[in-house]
Amino acid sequence: MLKLPQAEHCVEHIFAPGVYVRQIFMPAGAFLIGHTHKTEHLNVVLKGKARVLVDGKVVEISAPFTFKSGAGAQKVLYILEDMIWQTIHATDETDVQKLEAMLVRKSPVYLSHQLEKELMG
Repeated sequence: MLKLPQAEHCVEHIFAPGVYVRQIFMPAGAFLIGHTHKTEHLNVVLKGKARVLVDGKVVEISAPFTFKSGAGAQKVLYILEDMIWQTIHATDETDVQKLEAMLVRKSPVYLSHQLEKELMG
């Protein structure tokens, strides 16, 4: 799937004391595979609708919706309506690269694809 055209998405990083919010806009029709999360965190769907595969089950999620994901959670999404989704993490860190290393585990396939993209310019 990484070889296919990638959907445009917009990510915002929002900080408050002890809290990091990662907000992503995902367009209708997009298919996304998230990284595996290392920590328990909150998810808030502010807008839209999607079919989500999580813990081996497909569920339909519509805004507004808030739920908790445990460590080890990975989500696969098919976006039915333009969606705004937030993940909320307890941390004082504000460096986005450090946050990625702390909060998610990227698959070897994804890392290899990223390296290939960098080498090809």
